[in-house]
Amino acid sequence: MMPVRRIKQIVVLLTLMLVFSILGYAQSNLVFYNEDEQFNASNFNPAFLTSQKKFTFSIFPLAGMTFGFNNQEVIKDVMTQFLEGDQTNEEFKGVFNSLIDQNLFFLNYETNLFKFGYNSDFGSFDFRIRENVLLMTDFKGDLSDFLTSPTFQSIAIDKPQLFGAEAIHYREYSLGFAKEIVKDKLSVGGRAKIYFGKSILFSEVSGKIVERSDTFFTQIAGPMRLSIPANPDLDNGILIDLNMAKDFDIGNYITNAGNVGVGIDLGFNYEITPEIEFSASVIDLGRINWNKNINTLLFNDEYPFPTGNIDIEADENGVPVLSKNFDRPLADTMAFSLRIDETSFSTTLPTTYYAGVKYQVNPKLNLGVVDRFSRAKGLNFNSFSLTAHYKATDKLSIITGYSIIGNSFSNIPIAILYKREGGQTYLGTDNVLSFLTKSSEFSGISFGTCFYLFRGKKEKYQDPSEYLPFYKRKKSKLFSKI
Repeated sequence: MMPVRRIKQIVVLLTLMLVFSILGYAQSNLVFYNEDEQFNASNFNPAFLTSQKKFTFSIFPLAGMTFGFNNQEVIKDVMTQFLEGDQTNEEFKGVFNSLIDQNLFFLNYETNLFKFGYNSDFGSFDFRIRENVLLMTDFKGDLSDFLTSPTFQSIAIDKPQLFGAEAIHYREYSLGFAKEIVKDKLSVGGRAKIYFGKSILFSEVSGKIVERSDTFFTQIAGPMRLSIPANPDLDNGILIDLNMAKDFDIGNYITNAGNVGVGIDLGFNYEITPEIEFSASVIDLGRINWNKNINTLLFNDEYPFPTGNIDIEADENGVPVLSKNFDRPLADTMAFSLRIDETSFSTTLPTTYYAGVKYQVNPKLNLGVVDRFSRAKGLNFNSFSLTAHYKATDKLSIITGYSIIGNSFSNIPIAILYKREGGQTYLGTDNVLSFLTKSSEFSGISFGTCFYLFRGKKEKYQDPSEYLPFYKRKKSKLFSKI
């Protein structure tokens, strides 16, 4: 359990990785999944590359970005305090308590810096450079409530709780390929990736209540793996501060290539009937090796309970339960004795699984269902979306529906996709309610544009007809619409 008076340094670390995301637009994560002609659809499933135009090009900041989070107030408080230098323990105590109350807390930011796609008779290719920032925490559990909440009085003995947290920033260089295996029936795709990690905070810290020699202890142990440009300041093992490295340079941080990893995406799209398509994919099956700026914090402490203030009894299943008869937060009395480990380590990336079904009701309307499962150690969560895609004109499509995103159940997505002869543009949000009410748990917005290159000159004449085989009629606006 992270003590309140030490959470300040950890929040600053997380903020360092998140501050870049505040400056960008965003692309939503689910609302466009079943629109495979959207030029960034291969982010969800590499098999969707077969729907791209012959030459597709886009560059930052138009190439599409992702920014979504499920606790607007926490993000606002963290960013405001960091940017204003207001980092008192009381303010960060409120942030920490909010993280516990939120259960699973997540924020993701993804942006394409460069993207180029090409379709040929052999298959569909694209190359992209992508920046990724992800934060997930889950501090909610019996032990955290027992140590911080005056009203949570009892807890099972020897039942561990993982204090899961992962904040990661990395750049990705990738080459995607997709091919139609069975004409108008089955397409498959894959993407090979090289990752360059910039920074990470990955918690494997866990805690539990243990009994030894008739004495009860809160036991906290495990590594909080860090790769950040910082110098931890310890006083007799107690973390006093976490200062930025004296030679820290934002340019060197962004271009850091010392933490290398590899990964893949895999996916397929299958037409069950002319009206129904099923697709599935796995994104970011990969690992990064961390070798630079290693400052892992090793926890290994035990804190005895105050004598005479506890009771022990068995629950209905015969499991020993510890009860406290005082109402002050136990976490306030904890001061961890830490060790620094500079040994290199590796971590798997959070992996995302998609499965979707699209039903073409008529030429103008299709309905879609998609399920997304995100997997990380102790931080798994699921999202689900129902969408209706209406083709208002040949150029303009409107998408809306309903989504469940993690533990947020009140999400109404709405988006538009505008296709033109020279490219396409999309704009949307995964939850329009976030713009209408502060009580909305999840927020995410969308924007992106691409261009179709090397389209050639526009043909001015119609093909010869069987009645006039040697005469080409000049195109007219009226004829072109027929």
